[in-house]
Amino acid sequence: MKDTWLKYSKLVALTALSAGFVLSPIFFVPLTTDFFSFQKHIFILLVTAIALIAWSIYNIVNKSVRITISPLLIPLILFIGVVIASLISNQPHSPSAWLERGTLYIVLAIYYLLTTSILKAPQTIKKIVNLFLIVTTVVAFWGILSVLGTFESLGLPAYLTLKTFSPTGSLLSLVGFLITTLPISLILAFKIKAGSKKLQYFLAAGLSVSAIILIGFQLLPNQQFAVTLLPKLAGWSIAIDTLKTKIFFGAGPGNFINQFTQFKPISMNLGNLWAINFATSANEYLQLLTTLGIGGLVSFGLIMAGFFKLTKHEPGTRTTALQLALKTSVFVLLVLGLFIPFTTLLWITLIGYLSLSVGLSKVKSNSSKVKDVILTISAITLVDSTDADTPQSTQTFPGILPWIVAVPILIGIGLVGFNISKVYASEVVFRQSLEAANQNLGGETYNKQIKTLNIQGGIDRYRVAYSNTNFALANSLSQQGDLTDQDQQTITQLIQQSVREARIATQINPLKASNWENLANIYRQLVNFAEGSDEFAVASYTRAIQLDPANPRLRLDLGGLLFSLERFEEAEDRFLEAVQLKPDYANAHYNLAQSYKSQEKYLQAYQALQQVAAIIEPGSEDASKLQEEMTELQAMLPKPAAQTETDEEVETSQLVTPSPLPVAPADLELIEVEEPVAQEATDSAITN
Repeated sequence: MKDTWLKYSKLVALTALSAGFVLSPIFFVPLTTDFFSFQKHIFILLVTAIALIAWSIYNIVNKSVRITISPLLIPLILFIGVVIASLISNQPHSPSAWLERGTLYIVLAIYYLLTTSILKAPQTIKKIVNLFLIVTTVVAFWGILSVLGTFESLGLPAYLTLKTFSPTGSLLSLVGFLITTLPISLILAFKIKAGSKKLQYFLAAGLSVSAIILIGFQLLPNQQFAVTLLPKLAGWSIAIDTLKTKIFFGAGPGNFINQFTQFKPISMNLGNLWAINFATSANEYLQLLTTLGIGGLVSFGLIMAGFFKLTKHEPGTRTTALQLALKTSVFVLLVLGLFIPFTTLLWITLIGYLSLSVGLSKVKSNSSKVKDVILTISAITLVDSTDADTPQSTQTFPGILPWIVAVPILIGIGLVGFNISKVYASEVVFRQSLEAANQNLGGETYNKQIKTLNIQGGIDRYRVAYSNTNFALANSLSQQGDLTDQDQQTITQLIQQSVREARIATQINPLKASNWENLANIYRQLVNFAEGSDEFAVASYTRAIQLDPANPRLRLDLGGLLFSLERFEEAEDRFLEAVQLKPDYANAHYNLAQSYKSQEKYLQAYQALQQVAAIIEPGSEDASKLQEEMTELQAMLPKPAAQTETDEEVETSQLVTPSPLPVAPADLELIEVEEPVAQEATDSAITN
């Protein structure tokens, strides 16, 4: 009976861990807003939890706890310590953290510990690698077919017909993944003896090379699927500015976008990336430095140093083809990290390579590098990693330690599972609400988002979406005319809910500039509806600018609001700031001219329009509109001013004067916007 429990608990653990590594490249589920990274995160967490439970059962039956120690273990523990310290020391502490990079690091560390402690037989590892190469071949072939448009006419769901679709998450992720797996198939193809296996490895390598070339070419600049990455110098600048206040533990694993908006170099405004908010840094090392600080980057470096110490060739030992293949793939993956940030898949792949490499080192010749430790309640026994038998214990309570270890593990799995299941359920319902919104089903969108918040109300993007849904419904209802008392009451309720939700989003994540911008936009639309909304809007825009100081668009939006409020001098200052941040921002120059014109500063207005003429494309609709305004303004000048000419052609910019504020319908009473507080979403359901 004991042998049966030991056999099947170990089998379950090994199967789950193998599935996590082998199936991650092709695993995706189209139920949430993110089909790929989010789902792979959940998948690796699920298989690790299953393996952890099975491992605990194995230990209880075996009456001891056995783990493998290697040169990587201590650095990995240090790395996880840095991750936990970073999570604790940085805001926000919201439920979304369960599904961000910090949790992934911790789960992968547990995955590594379990895999290295269970894997022993080189033949088992070779089977896992062969299955992994089969999956690699599948995703490579799938990628080639997708880019060639093969699936466009097969009647499949829309997302499957996209040329950019890949189960790895993106074409860039696919190419990066194939680059890291290519050394395995190539080395095995050249190293093993002639036969069908050799041909299969060459076939896998050839298909990967074909996919890398075909798809990689499409990702180059000026090609169809050109990749947009944060420039390296910008990533370095953001990392250095972050370290000035968060040197040891960084800004937090899921907080790069907040650091980007706060420390984005102004020089980025001179290129075509100025309006993009990047969620990851320029490469993986800058990502680690920014989010985990010096501690994270150094501990990661120690993990890699431990790996190369483990795989270093020693006199009198033989390096197998599989060991060489895995070592080379890890090296390639580390080099790749200099060019792109890692996705969830690449992190799973890296930890998988490290775990398999430790498993291959469990041979007599490497016994000094890899050992198994058997823990009991009163002793720690160091044994050879190839020894399958557990020494008999002479202690009084030989089986108590596995229970002491298993109980907290089971409690932890229960707590983590409960929280993550809530987040997952909320993601599913939230995606349903977005699908309803795409079909213009306002009532269903509203009700689905209420359900989302009732499941998990601590995620700021849910609050932002719900605030905009409320405002859109209020706006739609107010346009109907002949409003009844019930209509007015409903509009008032929707607007108050909109403001409440937008403010709660800023409370959940007060360092996210877009949350404050959303609140400012809502207040801006209420200036003629609710007393005091103008000052609330200005204050919210100001806070957004403090969190995103290099963003010229926020200055332009605030200036437009001030212009609409006839605070022309303040508007002028904001427009001037916008053009200083981005000298080629045509609309900022144009709005600056309007503010000058409103103050009867006609010469400055004319000069500002000349700047616009130097930026926009000659012969465009904007150019014709601009020429008419310049001709009209020229008549107001004290002396004729020579018009500057330019041969420069740049991207067309649409010139838009500050938009007037919405006017309340005549039969709608002005409403009072109360100071909201965070609360559960208990708003009434409505029908379409």
